[in-house]
Amino acid sequence: MTHPTLRTRLTADATHTIHFTLPPEMGDEVDVIIMPRILAPAGAATGDSLAMAFLADQTGFARDVLSSPEEDCWNDL
Repeated sequence: MTHPTLRTRLTADATHTIHFTLPPEMGDEVDVIIMPRILAPAGAATGDSLAMAFLADQTGFARDVLSSPEEDCWNDL
């Protein structure tokens, strides 16, 4: 069974409030996930995949986890 999904980018007004009207096919109850819009550095290509890569870079995951000596054991397989 396919559930309707809607993704939209909103801009808050002067009081940091967003306004959204649900389409009727979504029903009366929904889950809402709010994430800040990730802006890529100047000169970088745009797109969701690049924005997520930028976020991963900012969290230090690749530097701190993937580059750790404990994870280096996978290179020998």
